[in-house]
Amino acid sequence: MTQSESLFASPVLVGEEVRRFADDFVDVLGLDGGEVDTERIDALLLRSFGEVRGTELRAMIAADLAFFRSQDPASTDYSDRQILSVRRGMAAIVAHRFFSEILLLHPELLYDVEWMAKYVQKDTNVEIHPQASVGVPFAIDHGHGTVIGATARIGGSVFLYHGVTLGATGKRSRAGRRHPVVRDNVFFGNGSQLLGPSIVESGVTIASAAIVADAHVLANAKIFLSVRVSGVVVPEGARIFAAAPENPSRFWAQLKGSSAASWVEFERFDYKSVD
Repeated sequence: MTQSESLFASPVLVGEEVRRFADDFVDVLGLDGGEVDTERIDALLLRSFGEVRGTELRAMIAADLAFFRSQDPASTDYSDRQILSVRRGMAAIVAHRFFSEILLLHPELLYDVEWMAKYVQKDTNVEIHPQASVGVPFAIDHGHGTVIGATARIGGSVFLYHGVTLGATGKRSRAGRRHPVVRDNVFFGNGSQLLGPSIVESGVTIASAAIVADAHVLANAKIFLSVRVSGVVVPEGARIFAAAPENPSRFWAQLKGSSAASWVEFERFDYKSVD
């Protein structure tokens, strides 16, 4: 099927066409409790977006699944079909690949896509806003309680465990961004939260139950268990072990090149000066 013959190549879509797509989408992704059929996912991609773009999207999904398999020992021997059928965080990512492409072609269908997304949320317990930008590869393990906001921008090789929030604080960047930017090769432990117009550079680890709000975390830093970081710039390669309760800018941290940790005060982050 050529691009011009695909469903979403049409400049105008009627409600009936969208609802028929939604029915197929729910069935193919097993959102009604059934098993996922990867051959039917491929066919739906081609029918929806044409041969060229459908093939590109299938390659993106294959990269997501390969990345997940490399990170999850319990899934090493599982096929793509098996992973998508029982590792439902990954099914939520496949759904998001569809949603992103639909909105790229038809931004006026946002309500319809959000309507479809509720089936994904109910089945997977993962809520990725359809307008969020998600790089390749991307993986979510378990996924229950994971939320990613509309203006979030996520790079490649990013891995999330369950209960992670990429959410808002009510503050906005210069460009009006309410949710975080996450660069490449970033790891989120379960229950961690990255909030507001924060920026997390490549190679960062945010451990379980850590909270980072309205902050800029430079490359290869590590925020340890249950630490709260708010409104500061975390230096490159720093290891943050604890926060001072009396001063939100002061942390027990081991800086890059240091042999031991000490109390350090970080500079404040001006989130209004970044896009």
